[in-house]
Amino acid sequence: MSSNGTSTGSEEGAEPDRQFVTALARGLEVLRCFDAERRMLGTTEIAHLTGLAQPTVWRLCHTLQKTGFLSPVPGKDKLQLGAAVIALGAAALAGQEALEVIRPRLQALADRYQVAVALGRRDGDSIVYLLRCQGNSPLLMNLRVGSRIPLFHSAIGWAYLASCTAEERAQLLAEAGEAAHEPAERQALAQAIALYPQRGFTYHERPRHQINTVASAIELPAGERYVISCGGPATLLPQALMLEEVGPLLRQLALELHPILLMGRHV
Repeated sequence: MSSNGTSTGSEEGAEPDRQFVTALARGLEVLRCFDAERRMLGTTEIAHLTGLAQPTVWRLCHTLQKTGFLSPVPGKDKLQLGAAVIALGAAALAGQEALEVIRPRLQALADRYQVAVALGRRDGDSIVYLLRCQGNSPLLMNLRVGSRIPLFHSAIGWAYLASCTAEERAQLLAEAGEAAHEPAERQALAQAIALYPQRGFTYHERPRHQINTVASAIELPAGERYVISCGGPATLLPQALMLEEVGPLLRQLALELHPILLMGRHV
């Protein structure tokens, strides 16, 4: 039995449970150490809380980082919950207070232009939707909370990349390899990143599907980052409208959401 009250095996004297996966239980036990009061923990702290040996904690934390369930805290020798945890619990998170405060604001923009507005966070090479609001559009895209949007081939992914430091962005691009360097989009991505400091949003076109999208990042302390996007049919959102009106409105919405997300950083 660990110090946080969870069992990682059979109780003494009881019949062993042959279906019980001890390694999985220990990994979940590590994740349970994190909560609203303990958002950042070192491996020594995790070992103390779980009662597990330090080498075991190191292996578990390494695996959880590789799978996106834990992530290092920038500038500190500590770990925090990763975006994969959010993706796994996206449906439950949709009911959290901070997201419920945000939802009407996203819906208002979606209704105004009859398109889709979404809030997400990065998980690996994707952005995972935490919220998505749909206006009365003639084109209903089959996306919902928990959907994964490619980091290197979308406005919302480009906004994330544009808001990273040059070093972070270079590392992500290097890790992605050829996936991030398709000739058709390479120049557009570079231009979006170059224009982001001036515009405060990225613009992305999908001519094959006739869909245009703008996106902006919401940067929080310790490297935390959310991204918000607005997209829909090019007939409703032509390039000029996106660049001159919708993009600036989305950037303003991102600024308004910043204090809400700052107060609800456990979301």
